[in-house]
Amino acid sequence: MGTRECKDKYPIQESCFQVGLFGEYFLNRGEGRRLTRKEAHQLADDYAKLGLIFTTENTRDKNRFVICCCCDCCCALIRGMTRFEIKNENCSAKSNYVAVINHALCKECGLCKKRCVFNAITFLDKRPSLNADQCYGCGLCAVTCPTGAVRLHRKERSPIYANGLELCAKIYRENRSKSSP
Repeated sequence: MGTRECKDKYPIQESCFQVGLFGEYFLNRGEGRRLTRKEAHQLADDYAKLGLIFTTENTRDKNRFVICCCCDCCCALIRGMTRFEIKNENCSAKSNYVAVINHALCKECGLCKKRCVFNAITFLDKRPSLNADQCYGCGLCAVTCPTGAVRLHRKERSPIYANGLELCAKIYRENRSKSSP
């Protein structure tokens, strides 16, 4: 839309990974570049430490199409969950992980709260408190915790579909089952 709030803070190049046949499609068009597994892991680590949030299709298909590394100001999905008065918390499924804080390891530095764009972490009496319902499970709080006090733990919150077709069929059925205005 002409302006990026995060200009010069986050990279705009190479911030999304196209994989499988979808990746081949873009390479054949002369767009993007092929990464080794090691290069992809390094970029993912760098982007997570920088503060980008990862999103992907909610399927078990090993040929997922895209892994996006987005910021909370430019990504339409994340911005819709964090910036508007009336939030659409169902526009994107939360991950099946939730942050857990080990208070014995916590040095109360506040970095976890600063990095949480979903406002899931608050401080009460100088101690961090986590609202699991608000936690997206992105791991931004955990990846830079200097003491390792914040970790992601598995918690089933969203069904994972076998493939993109199954997911799209479910969305199609749900959209058709609701009465139109």
